[in-house]
Amino acid sequence: MFGYIKIDKNELKVRDYNLFKSYYCGVCRTLKSDYGFPAHYFLSYDVTFLAVLLSAAIDAEPSFFPVRCMANPALRRPAAEKSDTISYAAAVNVLLVWFKLKDDWLDNHSLKAAFLMPLMMRKRNKAKKRYPNLYQSIQNQLSELAALEKGNCSEPDAVAAVFGKLMAEIFNTEQIASDDMRRVFSHVGFLLGRLIYLLDAWADWEEDKKKKAYNPFLINENISLKDMQLSMDYTLAELGNTLNLLKLYRNQDIIENIIYLGLKQAVDDVFSDDKNCKKRDAKEKHHERPI
Repeated sequence: MFGYIKIDKNELKVRDYNLFKSYYCGVCRTLKSDYGFPAHYFLSYDVTFLAVLLSAAIDAEPSFFPVRCMANPALRRPAAEKSDTISYAAAVNVLLVWFKLKDDWLDNHSLKAAFLMPLMMRKRNKAKKRYPNLYQSIQNQLSELAALEKGNCSEPDAVAAVFGKLMAEIFNTEQIASDDMRRVFSHVGFLLGRLIYLLDAWADWEEDKKKKAYNPFLINENISLKDMQLSMDYTLAELGNTLNLLKLYRNQDIIENIIYLGLKQAVDDVFSDDKNCKKRDAKEKHHERPI
């Protein structure tokens, strides 16, 4: 479901790319220190974007310090220091991974999920204890989503809206002090969730057809490629307009790169007939550690 939120490295300044990596490393180190193995191996760009956006909306200046990493122990690179923002992003990552593993087990009895769930259970409990309301909100929205999927809901927008509400709950964090800004953040999360669900469903419909798995586009085959592209473009435009309502203290170039270029490229890749685009998208979706 995740993996569509990414940067367009070619259009990002070296300074901003290194800054994005610093947030990525900061969340990774927090996952490792707070939750241990194997939690930090599941870090996604999606959660890194959450950390970047939250940091941009908070007045307090983030701190960075040089660290070494097992991926390249000879090189010291800056990492964002642990903070409320970084800790929240790490907890979100743990909870999303847990529910993804649970979903994989319930859907197809995935052996990978069966192996990893016992390893992630204590991490799940720790994140749940820190953010009980968030855990309950995610669980409620996923239960609603499962009910729609089990009932073979034929309206893609209906199921996508539920996943949008899930993301809205994640973005509606108390770290944003202003109620007005929290509402804007919540809407950003909703739009991202809607976009991600529809993109993922459209990209997976051939595979879901083979597996006889639920997919709204298999049930409702009257939706055209043109209509879906227009819907995605509209969502991207609304997302950009919503972000303009936020007061950002920093990281604006990174955020705009992700929204206007990275997400747009993800949409284009999903709807492209070029197999190389699809392969590139799949590689970036499932192998995000090399950053």
